Amino acid sequence: MAMREVELARIIRNDETPECHLYLRELDGGRIFPIIIHQNEMAEIHRKVTGLVMRRPMTHDLFASLMQAAGLRLTAVEITELKSEVFYARMLLEGDAGQSFSLDARPSDAVAIATGVRAPLFASEKILDEIGVVEGAEDDTA
Repeated sequence: MAMREVELARIIRNDETPECHLYLRELDGGRIFPIIIHQNEMAEIHRKVTGLVMRRPMTHDLFASLMQAAGLRLTAVEITELKSEVFYARMLLEGDAGQSFSLDARPSDAVAIATGVRAPLFASEKILDEIGVVEGAEDDTA
């Protein structure tokens, strides 16, 4: 499966529902697409982006601490599929002994953890082809 590197472009909160929109932008090509997430994950990603440190560890911090204690590094997050309006992701991990494996994850959790440990994000070419739009192109009326 062909993957393209993406970056966190923005998060938009909806005051009328508990849903927020997480936008990921292709680094080389500029296509962008939204993933619906809940406010808790939005707050965690925002906290990671802005560097806000909590007095006690949050859930995503615990996961990162557990990875470190186990000698594991998150090498990448891949947004792999969109099926029936649900996104799927996997977290790619490597251990100090050279082992590697992947974990199935919700994209919102995977992005929050990756943002905290500065791991790269990727999206499948298929997702970008199906729903990605070049920023500004959706406003064209030509």
